[in-house]
Amino acid sequence: MGRAVDVLATDFCRSSGYRLLFIRQNDFNTMGAHDGQMHRYGVGQGWTLEVDVRPEGWVSNARLLKLPANRGTRLNAQELNLAAGFLGALTGRQFSVGGVKACITAGLAFQNRDPDVYGPPSVLSHWATSAGLPYKARCGVAGAGPLGVWAGWMQE
Repeated sequence: MGRAVDVLATDFCRSSGYRLLFIRQNDFNTMGAHDGQMHRYGVGQGWTLEVDVRPEGWVSNARLLKLPANRGTRLNAQELNLAAGFLGALTGRQFSVGGVKACITAGLAFQNRDPDVYGPPSVLSHWATSAGLPYKARCGVAGAGPLGVWAGWMQE
């Protein structure tokens, strides 16, 4: 995060077999940053990786999402391990499988009460780069949408 990178060339994507599905140019109808691009990658088994790339080429946000996340959806041990490994590879920080599981469980509980809530109010981690850019790692589910983990710049 915070630097230009060839996503498919990362150890995480190579070992998981990700492939580029499409690149979308952001515009004023895009949530979050209105400039730059969103790159979507697939790996099969219902997982997608979305990466927001700023106009300067650096990665600002990334999401690892499991589709679909219907009521009662849970991640198994292998999927939780993948999610924790993704956050670690993305951020260079340590994330425990237990911490990701607790966050996902809390996110699903919040989503059951209010479908517009993405996840628990507490974040998995927050930090700032040496240049002062604020980053957070989060988890949860959006409405009837995907369940997963994400990290990025200017996350609420």
